[in-house]
Amino acid sequence: MEISSVIEVWKILKWLPWFILKRIFTKERMADLLIVDVRPRHDYARVDLGEVSTYEIWFQVINMSPFDVEMDRAEIEFRCAGTMLNKSYIKKTIFDSGKVSNFRIKDDIPEGKANSIARHYDSNDSSISIHIDFNCKLFSFNKQENNLSGVIPSYINTHARKDNDK
Repeated sequence: MEISSVIEVWKILKWLPWFILKRIFTKERMADLLIVDVRPRHDYARVDLGEVSTYEIWFQVINMSPFDVEMDRAEIEFRCAGTMLNKSYIKKTIFDSGKVSNFRIKDDIPEGKANSIARHYDSNDSSISIHIDFNCKLFSFNKQENNLSGVIPSYINTHARKDNDK
């Protein structure tokens, strides 16, 4: 079923009083109606191991609920080549009802962790866990995606760091 047809069905229910809507759209259901994953096309995870090492990850959010939701904050754990990188994301972002949206996180990689990633990047031992706090007209709720596996970042400047690490 297409996202737009699901949203149209839900919009029919929006005229109901709030206390009924809160029973239909529980916090768990609202979390289930939001799909959060890495972006499926292009480079969704990039690790640059140059002199100043950085990483960026693109996420996709599909809002299948009848309500616009606001991302209040997110906590991301990126296990990159066996090395844990943590990032707090506090930029409030609105995800419109029935829409597919993207957001990006970017952060620096400390020197020691960048050296470790350079040594083990070809093992493909990477995954992402994300915890997001959302707000909508009904209430606040959270969404957690643990261990999004199959993450294969694109690596840049690995050979330069490997050469410097010797």
